[in-house]
Amino acid sequence: MSKKPIHWNPDLSYPTGKGATEQRFTATVDGDELEIDTHPWGEADLKINGKAEAHVEGKPSGGDAFREIEDIAEEIEEHRAEGGQSPSAT
Repeated sequence: MSKKPIHWNPDLSYPTGKGATEQRFTATVDGDELEIDTHPWGEADLKINGKAEAHVEGKPSGGDAFREIEDIAEEIEEHRAEGGQSPSAT
């Protein structure tokens, strides 16, 4: 089974551009509400259904942090689609 990409939508109520200190992206996958918050200093947080699932830090930029946590979100959702729980819940 191959990974399905998640289609993220930017939260337009958050400031965007170079001066933004946090950007939020949301997606819905098989009834799960996903949310990623990124920071320009290379951190990102993933919540699924309001529960913190993952955190990355130390990346060169917010974009790098987003891409890493996006991969984590895809792995979690793929695992759930196969009938398992979130890997962080085990």
